[in-house]
Amino acid sequence: MTDEMTARALRSSWRASEQSLYSIGGGDVERYQRAIRLVRAVADDLLDIKSTDALVDRWPEAGGIVAAAAERTGLTLGSLPVDQVAGAAFALRQVALQAEETRRARSELIAAARAEGADWVVLHETGDPLAGFADPYGSTRMHLESGLAIVAAVQPDLTTGAAVHTLTVVRLDLRTGDLVDDDPGVADLAYSDSASFRSGQAALREVVEELAATDRIG
Repeated sequence: MTDEMTARALRSSWRASEQSLYSIGGGDVERYQRAIRLVRAVADDLLDIKSTDALVDRWPEAGGIVAAAAERTGLTLGSLPVDQVAGAAFALRQVALQAEETRRARSELIAAARAEGADWVVLHETGDPLAGFADPYGSTRMHLESGLAIVAAVQPDLTTGAAVHTLTVVRLDLRTGDLVDDDPGVADLAYSDSASFRSGQAALREVVEELAATDRIG
């Protein structure tokens, strides 16, 4: 298995290849369209790979995978660089795998919280709410009964550039945590200091719980 530092470098190189390949200039539409079709074909041949770790381990075979996809589809590389086509295809598959892994992790968190009889589950939390932009805070807490989730973030004030704490309520799928409604009309709040932000979070949790109780009664 590839070590994590090498894996990160590979993933970064795939994204760079993707950007380079799709930055084709000179108005060569045919070359651009051929690149897209070939990348898609290579990515299709990577569908049997079910994890980002396995994708990294498959990279040494990339040249052969590109050649096989080109032969299968009748597409020619021409002036398209093999390493860029391969990198773009691996980047495309990586995005899909990361989405699947994130979704699976959310589902497991939700199931575990329900099994424990919890009312809320933290689906995501990073950074420090006191650090501003030095370590930007972000979190998503879902109410297990209603699917309403409080999304917290640190964003720049458009006028002053100062760090502003925001709280938004969205609705998520009760099993997977997938976004169902990005604006259920509950709250979209901003705070200039962390103390008010923490108080706002607590108050908003009560609002969500009251809404859930009202819906249940209704």
